[in-house]
Amino acid sequence: MRRMFTRLTSENMHLLTPFYKAHHPSICDNTAGAVYQWRNAYVTYFSISGGMLCIRASYGADGDCYTFPIGDGDIGAALEHCQNEANERGDEFKFCVTPIEGLNVLNDIYGERVLAQNRREWADYLYDAEGFLSYSGKQYHTQRNHVNRFFREYPQVERRPVTKALEGACFDFLCRYAAEHDDMNDIEKNELIGAKELLIHREALGQSALCLTLDDEVIALSIGERRFDTLYVHVEKARMDIAGAYPAMAQAFVQAHEGVKFVNREDDAGDEGLRYSKLNYRPIALIDKYFVKIQPSSLSK
Repeated sequence: MRRMFTRLTSENMHLLTPFYKAHHPSICDNTAGAVYQWRNAYVTYFSISGGMLCIRASYGADGDCYTFPIGDGDIGAALEHCQNEANERGDEFKFCVTPIEGLNVLNDIYGERVLAQNRREWADYLYDAEGFLSYSGKQYHTQRNHVNRFFREYPQVERRPVTKALEGACFDFLCRYAAEHDDMNDIEKNELIGAKELLIHREALGQSALCLTLDDEVIALSIGERRFDTLYVHVEKARMDIAGAYPAMAQAFVQAHEGVKFVNREDDAGDEGLRYSKLNYRPIALIDKYFVKIQPSSLSK
């Protein structure tokens, strides 16, 4: 079988970044940071066809799926390319984490052959950036109280952009975090592995990183990227034994990106604890994503 897609690696990621730089993503899955961070966990392959970027990834029980192609090229040619590869591999033609605009296109092209399922665990949490700047208002009283107490108890805390000089301390912080959370599930372990890689390759991937330090020790870290008016937060970790470190980190990262209107803090992967936490920050919207299966034409009649 001829190879139509190539495994995504640190060596060829540069071929994808122009597509992500030009694309206005509605979901975190269409950003360079998220794709790179999860490329190994999801066994990610890519191909460029019709001037568009096509991705295939392994999504657990859903098997190998494509993501909706991005770019300004020929969407028909890109979808045909994906379908041909699926046919050659003997796979069903399936799409994961498909945004509503992608689903609409698939409906227009494939009509009744489209079977779509909204996946709540994939939904991105979108927030008004203004709310994070001061945590003002009744809806943020919990975060505001935690942050005020945090800075009262630790007035020496510093907000510091991650430079080359701080990279090692941030890497050590992520290693300590992993050691202190040995009960992490596979998703959490893979997230942390990807976080270390994002930290190391942040400049090439267009990522920004900010940390909080207490007496020169890193106690919290955020990594993400600004795409147009939205800040996408790919990594947010803090010491659990320091009350208020998490909301202080979340606030500081938004404050460091002046002018953003929205904050995308990604999905909850179906984790109830994470869902509670993300809902507690009062999202203004949940961005739906769909699992889509394209039935063979013979089955749609």
